[in-house]
Amino acid sequence: MRFSRKSVVVTGGTSGFGEAIVKAFAAEGANVFFCGLIDKEGARVVDACESLTGAVRYTHADVRIEGDISAFIKEATAQNGGLDIAVNNAGISHASARFADIDPAIASDVMQTNFMGIWYAMRHEIPAMIRASGGSIINVASILSNSGAEWMAAYGSSKHAVIGLTKSAALDYAADGIRINAVSPGPMLTPMFERALADIGDDMEKFAGGLPKGGAAKPEDVAKTVLYLASDEAAYTNGANVIVDGGTSTG
Repeated sequence: MRFSRKSVVVTGGTSGFGEAIVKAFAAEGANVFFCGLIDKEGARVVDACESLTGAVRYTHADVRIEGDISAFIKEATAQNGGLDIAVNNAGISHASARFADIDPAIASDVMQTNFMGIWYAMRHEIPAMIRASGGSIINVASILSNSGAEWMAAYGSSKHAVIGLTKSAALDYAADGIRINAVSPGPMLTPMFERALADIGDDMEKFAGGLPKGGAAKPEDVAKTVLYLASDEAAYTNGANVIVDGGTSTG
């Protein structure tokens, strides 16, 4: 119960890794407010959390639109009496292709979602945390933030940008008691992972980053690292990018 009555926001919480994060915080007593685009999935996650200790609420919000994110954070802060923890998880991928074959419109949408979505969220999370005299922000990147991303240039570039933003903002707000870190998962058993495998068929050379020897992770196992970074146990961890990939990127 490390997060009993803590106020937590999660973007992109309607499936996959985001859903696992919502459930993990709620299981430890947090008041979790999460957003997404598919309302029926949001309702499903809320229903799935009914037996957990914390309170879970959902709202429709598009991270690509700053007005949506501003309203989301304002509503969450009002309902939960402040903001202690934020997990900026919302993100999209794209079909495998070499760089010059990726439509610039697709690259723009990936960057708007994966990078600007976090930029917008932090612009409104940080003032709320300053008012509360501190807090913890965790941005979800990828193991492709740490290397080249063959066949996935737009996605990989967006995740590199997330790390740059995380490190820069961590320095800007350390004196305000706000810790800003990133977690970079490897392959996880999520709908995004399933879509990636369907996209490449049997051509595993197009699977950027490689697969762990033990297989793709369960998202709830990777969510434990997010909770660690949000907790007092990580009180001196700031500006870090924690890679959680089962050793995939060490080879």
